[in-house]
Amino acid sequence: MPLVIAGIGISMALPIAPTAALSAVAARDVGKASGVNSTTQRFGSAFGVAVAAAIFTAHGHLTGGVGFVGGFRPALAAVAGLSLLGVLTALAVGGRARPAIALTTEKAVA
Repeated sequence: MPLVIAGIGISMALPIAPTAALSAVAARDVGKASGVNSTTQRFGSAFGVAVAAAIFTAHGHLTGGVGFVGGFRPALAAVAGLSLLGVLTALAVGGRARPAIALTTEKAVA
């Protein structure tokens, strides 16, 4: 059941994160924001896998079912905790309005 809940949450969050990142910047900075967002997502994925692997290695092993479950449960709990931390961070940041695009001096003069 926890994996079903995680799957539903991920599928709802994946399209929202880039939209929020790109709508928080001026139109001229959308490319930069997209690159930073993509890099951050890749780093977060690699970090999550590394944390889960380290915790699994510390608590379990692949030689049997009991050893596997002994490492899988704490690893899954740690990753769930990281996900919760991400949710709390997103809620703390909150929504922001898109900044207005500054008028160039040519448009302002005309």
